[in-house]
Amino acid sequence: MIQHMNMVFQASGLTVGEGAFLLACCNHTDDRGYVIASMQQLADEAHMKERTARDNKQRLIKHGLLAAAERYHPKTGARIADLYRVNLDLLGRMRRKRTDYGPTVIEELTFAVPEETAGQTPPADSAAPPRQIPPPPRQIPPPPPAVSAGTPPAETAPLLLPSQNPSSLSGPGGPSGDGSEPERERESEASPVDKRQAPAAPEGQQPEVERVVAAYAAAAGRPVINGTRVRLRSAAAELLAAGLPAGWLADRAAEMPSRGWTDLERHVERSTVPIPGQQTAEKPSSGLPTWCGQCGDGGLNQAARTSARWRTLGDGGTGDLCPDCHPERVSAGA
Repeated sequence: MIQHMNMVFQASGLTVGEGAFLLACCNHTDDRGYVIASMQQLADEAHMKERTARDNKQRLIKHGLLAAAERYHPKTGARIADLYRVNLDLLGRMRRKRTDYGPTVIEELTFAVPEETAGQTPPADSAAPPRQIPPPPRQIPPPPPAVSAGTPPAETAPLLLPSQNPSSLSGPGGPSGDGSEPERERESEASPVDKRQAPAAPEGQQPEVERVVAAYAAAAGRPVINGTRVRLRSAAAELLAAGLPAGWLADRAAEMPSRGWTDLERHVERSTVPIPGQQTAEKPSSGLPTWCGQCGDGGLNQAARTSARWRTLGDGGTGDLCPDCHPERVSAGA
């Protein structure tokens, strides 16, 4: 408030830095002296560096002229503008005694006026408005000369219609005149989702494509946005056309939301889960049976590929042994 700033001007016992910082605080005070402002804002208004402003703040707190408290966002916990309060009672008691600074009557101050050029007269106080000169009459162009019957007219350039694209400087047909250049430009302006549309799946595979998309949506537990749905349909159609089973693809799609993935093709390429009906390329090492891909943390523990210790039905090597990977030990009660 301006009243509180005037109290700072009239106070005694303040250094230059303390007075400047206190003036910046009083620029935001309410009627009780509370201030909500950041340290950087107060430092800028006091025309000092932030470190100098912090030193002056601590001195004012030590003198009892200022109180401060840090504030944090109740939800995010982030640091927000601090809360200050100016001690208006103590500031009022620091007022200087009235001092006579001498007479305040001074001579009139004037400013230099640019010199006038030769022949130029200053305008009168009641000068008449300048005379309006009427525009010259519009001239009508003469008609074009008549073309004789035996002389063919000169070939002129065709009339170019306004382009639909304001940024285009070429004609309607582009540099080649066949319309190819604007077509490429329109393709470049299309969004990535518009460019990649799901290929038309055969009628028999359309329900299987939707089955894969539905598995992803059910695992995500929320509606799937249009861009992700288009990419899933496109990838599912291509993978189904390559001969992959629909049930196996649906299981792979259900694994993706929990890992934050949306690229079904890349996930399928990196998946180690065996494909039903296909011979696995994995060779057993040291007499170890082929890993079924379902045990060992639900197929997520890659250590189960080379170690029987992790081929259990529980997490982290705990639980019962996998009957598919240990048929002999399970049957013998090991």
